[in-house]
Amino acid sequence: MSSSITPLWRQIAEWLRKNAPLTFAKLNPPADERALAELASEMDTELPPDLVELLHSFNGSAARDVIGLILLPSGYHVMDSSQIARDTRQRASIWGDGWRPSWIAFGNDLCGGCLVLDTQPQPPYGRVFEFDKVDGPFGSAWDSLDDLLTEMLALLEGRAVGLAHRIPYDYPRAPAPLKPVVKDGELEWEVGIGDWIPGSNPS
Repeated sequence: MSSSITPLWRQIAEWLRKNAPLTFAKLNPPADERALAELASEMDTELPPDLVELLHSFNGSAARDVIGLILLPSGYHVMDSSQIARDTRQRASIWGDGWRPSWIAFGNDLCGGCLVLDTQPQPPYGRVFEFDKVDGPFGSAWDSLDDLLTEMLALLEGRAVGLAHRIPYDYPRAPAPLKPVVKDGELEWEVGIGDWIPGSNPS
């Protein structure tokens, strides 16, 4: 199955350029082969193709300050290749057996939480999920990085998708609806309130 990471990202980047220029300006240039090789070496693993494709599109967001940094729902910035390796190692050291070797932290919420890409070779391989600094894997999850970007683009364009689910899978509450909001050129993600549902037009 071919990946649609690159065309999805191009559409997202174009939306950011037109609607959230401050967030767009924070995007780093694509990662080169040396940076990716260093990441693979530090992680001691072969990088999953979808992560490589995303980093080939842009190598995270510049983290000089927090303004305009948040990109992915529900409030994460994408780390660059060096930050990914450092953050993943730190979490593995802190959590011990509670952090699996197949997990790669690639998004950071600036409050201790992260987005994780599971690279294990068996299902649910490729899953992306939220990791809380206290509760561990808990919150929203997507079956793939492709699904995460698909849902992100749909939300930006005011369409309903509903690809996210909850961790653990039997958790009784559905994911909170997210609303993309642009303030002074900066993309933010707000939890839907009142009668707002995924697919309504962002304000």
